[in-house]
Amino acid sequence: MAERGPEDEALVEGQGDVITKDTDRGFSDSIRVNYDKALQYLGGFGPWQKRVYLLACLPAIFNAFQTMGIVFIAAEPDFSCRQPDVNFTGLNATDAEVRNITVPWEKKDDGWKQSQCFRYSYNFTASDLETSYRDFVDRYPVANRTRIKCDQGYVYDRSQFEDTVVTQWDVVCDKKWQVNMIQSLWMAGLMFGSFFGGHAADIWGRKPVLLFLMAVQFLFGMASAFSPNYAVLAAFRFIMASACMIIFEIPFVIGAEMVSPEKRTLVGMIIMIYWAVGYVMLAGVAYLIRSWMWFQIAVTIPYLIGFAYYWLIPESPRWLISRNRQSEAKAIVEEGAKIAKVTLPEEVFHDDTPLTKEEEGGSDRVLYTFVDLFRTPNLRKWTLNLFFNWAVNSMVYYGISLNAAAFHGNLYLNFAISGFVEIPAYLISIYILDKFGRRWSLSSLMVIGGLACTSAFFVPKHLFWLTTTLAMIGKFCITATFAIVYIFTAELYPTVIRQIGLGMGAMMARVGGMVAPFIDLLGVYWTPMPYVIFGGTSIAAGLLALLLPETKGMDLTATIADGENFGKKDGIVDEERETARL
Repeated sequence: MAERGPEDEALVEGQGDVITKDTDRGFSDSIRVNYDKALQYLGGFGPWQKRVYLLACLPAIFNAFQTMGIVFIAAEPDFSCRQPDVNFTGLNATDAEVRNITVPWEKKDDGWKQSQCFRYSYNFTASDLETSYRDFVDRYPVANRTRIKCDQGYVYDRSQFEDTVVTQWDVVCDKKWQVNMIQSLWMAGLMFGSFFGGHAADIWGRKPVLLFLMAVQFLFGMASAFSPNYAVLAAFRFIMASACMIIFEIPFVIGAEMVSPEKRTLVGMIIMIYWAVGYVMLAGVAYLIRSWMWFQIAVTIPYLIGFAYYWLIPESPRWLISRNRQSEAKAIVEEGAKIAKVTLPEEVFHDDTPLTKEEEGGSDRVLYTFVDLFRTPNLRKWTLNLFFNWAVNSMVYYGISLNAAAFHGNLYLNFAISGFVEIPAYLISIYILDKFGRRWSLSSLMVIGGLACTSAFFVPKHLFWLTTTLAMIGKFCITATFAIVYIFTAELYPTVIRQIGLGMGAMMARVGGMVAPFIDLLGVYWTPMPYVIFGGTSIAAGLLALLLPETKGMDLTATIADGENFGKKDGIVDEERETARL
């Protein structure tokens, strides 16, 4: 790999939107595609871009199935210890009385409840079972009963689920950590995929990486349905998650690179709405299919559409231009012109803008890595700020979304409502982003969401409707900010490291997702503590967002030098100085 200097970066967008010749690939010296000029004829989000992008976003629905499906796959129904084969009918006792002498009582946050993980063991004779219930209790008072773990297995309530991984493998009580491990490994897989997938898409292209990972998702999704134990399922889901994250990110980047600046907010929200639609649909799928194995098969089959993407989805023209593959970029843009029924002038393909030194160096020989996110001062500060925002967004989002069972009422309805609330959040975000910009929108919604989450668990328990309402307000805000941070990240980073930046940001989000379950454990010591932490970090992230530059309506930068210079005079501090000067 060649040593890199500043001149090695390639300009992709902007006034000199086309890259240098690459004689190794046999490209004509005269072909220099200016994609920004092409957009003047194709439209900012014209018929061609709409067809490509709306098709490319479909996997977001399937990703919602896989990511949120763990709520149903690993659902824990009501259960109790399986009792030894002992006939208590001689006591002439009711079912409640039999449970009272076989199951211990335990002190919980909301009062006394019968244990799910322990039972009583007796050394009684047959004659003891021929007496009355009252005599039996007098003979075996609580102090004389032996409390033991459920050594006979468990009995599950099958009214809501035929089976889940919990009921199939008895992963409850002291084995409950195994379910948490499955979810933690999913988040770790998302983090792993974000790191390597972003690099892969920047090196080999958006389209081939997308097709390959959809095939991976299908194969391992089907295999996971036949997992013999939790360890195999966890391993398969780790691989699936690694593919899942990039399957979501690549269409998002394709959309950002295909449309004009004023349309980036719209396309950014469209893929989020696809996700929300999948979220809501999942409740219906789970309601109809109550067996986890068949449920997993059903939510994996849709990935077969990936085989059709070879013909339906083109490579990103901007990425081709950034790799000096001018002829391929020209062919794709010309195909887009046919669909849009417009004629492109020759100046689109023979741009006469003088090449800069950076462009002359070319980018085809340069391999960018995550280190480039920290190479220059401004990019370094923005990266750290964005990483914190990504982590907090994920931590709060999954903390609420995966906890639908904790709310009062029907699980399927609560889950659907939790997903449905995301749709207006995304739609309203389109207006907010265009009206107030990225920075203020992200900041204000993070602060409001943080206050809602913090307040929710200080509400008296009998006002559970108010707790649910505040939680949904928090979900609404964090949903909107999750979408905003995607758009903000894609617009802040230059083309040569955009996919890497987005991938690394998403990787930090998985760190937040992995930390969330451990923060939940703090509720053992003080019930509101997890939500105080969620709310407090959300408020802090919102305030830090004010230090980022505004990107609303700005052209995407191409090189690291462009990215470093972008927004140098922007930021809340400079705005305040300018106001004071006036």
